[in-house]
Amino acid sequence: MPYILEHLTSLRQEITDLRNMNARHTGKTTDHQIDQSAVEMRANRLAEIKKELSQMLNRPDDPAVWWEKGGRRNRVA
Repeated sequence: MPYILEHLTSLRQEITDLRNMNARHTGKTTDHQIDQSAVEMRANRLAEIKKELSQMLNRPDDPAVWWEKGGRRNRVA
């Protein structure tokens, strides 16, 4: 379970960083192609994180996964 907590903490920090970078860009009046590309890359990464988090809710096929070791627990959605 520590791995999951560390991973969630890491994703939370990454989301915060990406949002802060997007907020800083929104305040700028210049609209360079590089800046726009960076915004799109951050938006894509946020979508990837969202997908990864939704996949974490699904029970994996491998029975040796962390929550199988401690008995069967109900999943909270």
